[in-house]
Amino acid sequence: MPHLVLEYSDNMADHPDFQQLFNSIHLTLEKTGHFKIADIKSRAVKHDTYLIGNGEPDRSFVTINLAILSGRPDEFKKNLSAQLLEILKHHFPITINSQKSSITVQISEIHQPSYRKLTGPGY
Repeated sequence: MPHLVLEYSDNMADHPDFQQLFNSIHLTLEKTGHFKIADIKSRAVKHDTYLIGNGEPDRSFVTINLAILSGRPDEFKKNLSAQLLEILKHHFPITINSQKSSITVQISEIHQPSYRKLTGPGY
């Protein structure tokens, strides 16, 4: 925990190094003191089937959904989403400046009482 899913449209103008992007995010999350870097799981999902607005070909999107266990204050989540948005701005400058793009961050909470985790040896 946490789980980070970065979704993006296949028409983005940028082609970021996702490992570098995720490393920046993991370090940012660790620096909050709320997460252990070894527990952070990130992945990117490219979408080639989507419709944005009226379908104009220069419309694109990048979005992060960060799922964390419930119980953290809203102010913490607000500050964290702002930090993640800054990281996205750094990694998608061409998309932001040359396309009708939507760059978003959402932090969602996982219900702690129902969350279960199974780990392998040495985890």
